[in-house]
Amino acid sequence: STRLALPFFYALLISACSNSDNYPKEYIGFEKQSISHTYDIKNEEETLTLKIIAGEKQDTDRKLTISSPMGGNGFSIQDPHPVIPKGKKSIKIDITLYPKKINGIQRALRLTCTPDGKDAKASEISIRLQKK
Repeated sequence: STRLALPFFYALLISACSNSDNYPKEYIGFEKQSISHTYDIKNEEETLTLKIIAGEKQDTDRKLTISSPMGGNGFSIQDPHPVIPKGKKSIKIDITLYPKKINGIQRALRLTCTPDGKDAKASEISIRLQKK
C-alpha cells in the first residue's frame, strides 16, 4: 500500500508547489507582501523596482494608485498612478530611496497599491530597510 501512496504524495507535493505562484483572477497588487533592501548611506539616491501583478490579463487599461501611509522623507514613488496596459498581467514601478534622509528609526516602508474600480481591493508591501 505504501507503493501506491508514494506516487500520489509526490504528485500532491508537486502540484502544491506549482500552485504557489497562482493568484486569484481578480487579484491586482504587489507580487510580494514583504521584501528586504540593503541601502548604502553614502549614496544620494537608490532605485528600488517593484513588480505589480494581475491574476489574469486585463481587458482594459487598469489604473492604479500607489501610496504610503508614511511620510515621504526618505523615498519617493516615481509614478504614483501607473497603468497595467490592456492584455498585460504585470508592470514594474520604481521607488527612489534617499539613504541620507532615512532616519535611524525608520526600519521599513509600507506601500499600498489600490486599483481603480468599486470592487477593487488594495494590497500592501512592507519593505524592510537595512544599512549596508
